[in-house]
Amino acid sequence: MSYFNFLNKKFTLLDKKSDRYILIGIVLIFSILFINLFVPWNISRWYSDSGFIQFLRLSSYGIVVALIFLFTQFPLRKIFRIQYFKIKNYLLWLLLEIILISLVYIFIYGNPIGNFFNDLIYSLKYTLLGICLPYSFAILIIYYKNQRTEIQNLKNKISKPLPKGKHLISFNDDGGKIKFSIQLMDVLVLESADNYVMVFYLSEENIKRKLLRNTLKNLENNLAESHIVRCHRSFMVNLQNIELVKKEGKKLQLKIKKMKKNIPVSQKYSPRVLELLP
Repeated sequence: MSYFNFLNKKFTLLDKKSDRYILIGIVLIFSILFINLFVPWNISRWYSDSGFIQFLRLSSYGIVVALIFLFTQFPLRKIFRIQYFKIKNYLLWLLLEIILISLVYIFIYGNPIGNFFNDLIYSLKYTLLGICLPYSFAILIIYYKNQRTEIQNLKNKISKPLPKGKHLISFNDDGGKIKFSIQLMDVLVLESADNYVMVFYLSEENIKRKLLRNTLKNLENNLAESHIVRCHRSFMVNLQNIELVKKEGKKLQLKIKKMKKNIPVSQKYSPRVLELLP
């Protein structure tokens, strides 16, 4: 069930046009350099050329890939009105791109009139192997860039002082109705409990708690401009009330004001939490 949930998640790394241009640019430059420097699969011996002509031919393999991506990521997506991908749709789209590249290779460098099926199998194999490294590298660069941008945007939001009279943080239920409000400085931890969230807060120096019918995911979006951030699948914490960050091996734990129990930080959220800490 979790596998299907994963496939239905949004794939956002290629939503922005600028990120698509980054993908195409990295794949183009990386492919040209890689093919000419390392000459994989003895590709230089596929034709009896040398020198500058060979450089142009080898570079053309990377240029073809970049042109196909330019076509599929802009005009073709516009034709099919694809603005956003789910992971399952993105994987199918990537497969389509690989097939298109393979077909173009056959018509430019091969003999489509000959054994077409056999040529297609070989072309698919070399295409997949050839773009795997530059494509993966480009996606990692885009992911890292977007993570840094997201962290910086969140930093900018939570670094702004709250206007007077607006220090109260309202907590809505899953229907959007406000159930209660708490002073931001008094909020300690939000803990997931099935379809509910337990809100721990200070009242007259004592820890109190309120049960709210909602999910951490919804609250994460609602509290995006506060100092309350996600640190774990089951926890959100108020950055203002962290007293100590404890590291054991690769695992982080947070000591929260007045609370005896330390709050774990998962590896997924560790970089973000460390970046946001004052």
